[in-house]
Amino acid sequence: MDVASYSKAPMTAPAAVAPRPVWRLDWLTPARCRLIFVALLAFGFYSHLRYLRHDCPIDLSGDEAQYWDWSRALDWSYYSKGPLVAWIIRASTSVFGNQMWAVRLPALVFAVATSILTYWLTRRLFKSDRLALGVILLNHTVPMFVAGSLLMTIDPPYFFCWGLASAFFALAVLDERRWAWVGIGLAVGAGILAKYGMLIWPVGMLAFLLIDPASRRWLRTPWPWVAMAIALLFLTPAVVWNVQHDWVTFRHVAKQTGAAKQGRLLDGNFFEFIGSQLGVLGPALAVILIGAVIYALKRQRVLRAKPSPRPSPGIPGEGARQDRAVVLLLWMGLPLFAMCLLGSIRSKMQVNWPAAAYFSWMILIGYFLATRLADLAAWRRWRAWFWGSVVFGLVMMPIAHNFEILYPLISRYNAWRVDRARGRGIDDPKKLEKIQIEFRQADPTAKLKGWRELGARVGREMRGLKDPFILCEDYMETAEAAFYTPGQPKTFCIGAYITKIEDRKRRTQYDVWPDRDLAQPALRGRDAIYVGYLNDDLTRSFTSVEELPEEPIYRRGCKVRRFKIYRCRDFHGLAIQPPAGGF
Repeated sequence: MDVASYSKAPMTAPAAVAPRPVWRLDWLTPARCRLIFVALLAFGFYSHLRYLRHDCPIDLSGDEAQYWDWSRALDWSYYSKGPLVAWIIRASTSVFGNQMWAVRLPALVFAVATSILTYWLTRRLFKSDRLALGVILLNHTVPMFVAGSLLMTIDPPYFFCWGLASAFFALAVLDERRWAWVGIGLAVGAGILAKYGMLIWPVGMLAFLLIDPASRRWLRTPWPWVAMAIALLFLTPAVVWNVQHDWVTFRHVAKQTGAAKQGRLLDGNFFEFIGSQLGVLGPALAVILIGAVIYALKRQRVLRAKPSPRPSPGIPGEGARQDRAVVLLLWMGLPLFAMCLLGSIRSKMQVNWPAAAYFSWMILIGYFLATRLADLAAWRRWRAWFWGSVVFGLVMMPIAHNFEILYPLISRYNAWRVDRARGRGIDDPKKLEKIQIEFRQADPTAKLKGWRELGARVGREMRGLKDPFILCEDYMETAEAAFYTPGQPKTFCIGAYITKIEDRKRRTQYDVWPDRDLAQPALRGRDAIYVGYLNDDLTRSFTSVEELPEEPIYRRGCKVRRFKIYRCRDFHGLAIQPPAGGF
């Protein structure tokens, strides 16, 4: 049944003439909805796989390359994350080889699985294939989800596990399925192995159990606690690994989240964080989300004040069950988003950290819009925001796949600024260059470009050197060089060995592996190719360091970025330095 095809009758006057719904979608039967859904998934998977295998404009990101490097040395845990992402990449590359598309293939599979989960949960909650299809179509216009379906970071498995736990929770509390509590424990536990942010999910579960009068009784049973006990068992590999490695993961996570941060209280990126969320969702969809959250909070007040079954205004179904479903969707995302928002006041929050909250919130948005569609007068207040979000998504979709289509516009804009400056009598080349937009700053995917060229260049420069190895300034360059240099050799990172505290990089997995220790005798006397910026420790640790011509990276005739490369001879060894500002 379609929530958007029913009239909205006032609660106080059931016999009143109902307002006219916006759209009549009688032709969109459940069977046709499912057929369209399957076709959309098949086309999306095929088109993305072809995108990756045929002249893909973006190389592996630094994190993807790092996780691939982890997958070459499987372990129970790693410096900053659990082992799941490495295990998944290893499974894919073992079958298809160490190729870029094989590293990213699991992301495509998780995108399909998450879409199936979203469709199923939406239909399960609201008994509408049309609404489920609408949520899927809306998801496909969100830039964040476009990127998430292509990049194999920790987020695809984490996002799926978050959604799976939420689906099991809906079965447990709305459909009274006790076995679903075991599913919750397994899903949360698997998510923990992908990302420790999964530990926040139970906060939403407990909040809903306290808020919903009909679900509160579960707190007096062993089932929620059994679920949490199962989930915590999945922490065992990480705990054992950290006992063996001086608890480096817990120190790192505490620093990254601001829990162990010292200094000023207001030292985060609050406004930048808000801006980033507007960018990855789209301003119009963000406004709709705010409306949907407010709507859910109102339903929560009604639910707590009057928990007995009653029909929802204008929406067919099971009365209070729909209110419960709406509040459940709200709380499956609210704690994570709130923690990221508040955390951004004190520490730097990354744009993708609250992404899992949007799994349930996109379903909430879909239901909220459906209630507006039931009444033309209500729809008029929201249609501009709806169409704005659709247009924004359709415009951003090709840009998200290849930002280079905007390069000609940036070039014309730079030329216009130069001509305007010259008209004002400015001829200094440095000043003219300064007023132009740099492509590496304008293009958010610039860091994903040029690694293939760098790897080929490093491979050429290594010829003729004595037993050479590759040394890089930070972990991303180290991982990228490992993947893209011919032969995919082991690479080394100097970041944590730099003496100057302001130049020293944070520690990473490369500083945990014994075979990457720069103090090991096996490296002494060997030559190296260094990628990064020159520092005193590098020059002291080699007999000679020769700067080579930089490696410029061009796309569509525009210089996107450059790499500094050095030829180093006769390595003397380096000692690792204390962590810069903690772990």
